[in-house]
Order: sequence, then structure tokens, then C-alpha cells
Amino acid sequence: MWEVTGMKKFVFIFIMFVVLIGCSTPMAKHRKHIREGIFISGLNQFAFLEEWGKPDEQATWTVEGGQYQITYGLRGVEVGGRHKAFNDVWIYYKQNRILFFANHRLVANYKWDDYQKGDREKKELPAIMK
Repeated sequence: MWEVTGMKKFVFIFIMFVVLIGCSTPMAKHRKHIREGIFISGLNQFAFLEEWGKPDEQATWTVEGGQYQITYGLRGVEVGGRHKAFNDVWIYYKQNRILFFANHRLVANYKWDDYQKGDREKKELPAIMK
């Protein structure tokens, strides 16, 4: 009944190969962008882990009264009311970057040196939830 012929076996292996390649391609593109210094919104947070390793500092960001706040010591905390989001801040000193993620996607980034110079209040992040 379930006789596996050479052709069926080949088709099955080919389909599995295509699925595996298709699943890994977006992460490979994200890693390539990171290597090239192209920090576009939507980059996967885990691509940074694969490229740069664990961040030097981690925190969580929230928005209160139209201002965002960074809370150190909390990582991957759910924030928000009805629609919860994971909002992480990662700092990489060697790469001179501070990265803001919402639900594991990059939403904003700055050079760490520029961010430290002040004007932090003036920096705006996209809305956490739409």
C-alpha cells in the first residue's frame, strides 16, 4: 500500500531540502545586513545574537505619558495592556550600538556614543503597539 519508489523518495527529499533552505534564508539575510552595518527595522533579534553574541547590557523599554523609559535588570518582560509586547534594549559596546526591539524585531537603533552624549529625551521610538 505505502510502497516507496525511488521517485517518491527523491521528491520527498527534494521538498524537505527546499523547506529547510526556505526557512533559513530570512535569517541569513538578516545576518548579512548586520554584518554590512545595515540596521533596518524588522531585523530579527536572534540574528544579532548569532552575529555579535550576547549583548553587553540588556534592559526593557516602556512608554509612559508619551515618554519612553529604560529599566535595567529586566529582560524580556511583557509590557502593555490588552496587547502585550516584549520590548528589549540591547547594548553592544564593541559595535557602538544600542538596539531597541519590540516582539523580537528591531524598531530603532543608535550609535552608543551619540546616545550617551545626551538628548536621550529627544530620541523617539516607534509606537510599541499599533
